[in-house]
Amino acid sequence: MTTRSKDELFQILSNSRRRHIIYYLSEADEPLSLKRLATMIAAAESDIPESEITSEERQRVYISLYQTHLPKLEETGVVTYDEDERLVSLTEGALDQEIFSADARSSSTWLRYYAGLSAASWVLVAVAWLSLPPFALVGWGGVALAVTLGLSTVVAAEYLRAREESAHAGYESLVE
Repeated sequence: MTTRSKDELFQILSNSRRRHIIYYLSEADEPLSLKRLATMIAAAESDIPESEITSEERQRVYISLYQTHLPKLEETGVVTYDEDERLVSLTEGALDQEIFSADARSSSTWLRYYAGLSAASWVLVAVAWLSLPPFALVGWGGVALAVTLGLSTVVAAEYLRAREESAHAGYESLVE
């Protein structure tokens, strides 16, 4: 895997055709022919079915892919292009960087929150079970309420964070 700076990744993704190339290749189970890829991108750009793409429209995209975008993506190690067969494929692990996957640091932070909440809940249960003051006055209902409020707060915060991240996750977000 090649590690790239965020600037280089953003440069790669700055063009919608390159984003389409990456998206379609990530969805394919096998390499795609340059002609097929050009047809798919032309259809997406024109917002019409692939069957309605004219040879002129496909050729316009084909030339752009061949002369500009595939060399750029191949140079940066994102795709491989077999010139003899005219086949394009996404390189193994080419985009397995933090910008394309969930942030591991963020996930581990939330795991700590859940672990802390769990530990605090067990302490509350133990103190209530031992009837230690002032928790003896609160009773089991108060303990249940405290644990439920704590869990609800952490879950709501995690939900909001995950919802914000989901707008940026996966290859689907590369194409408009």
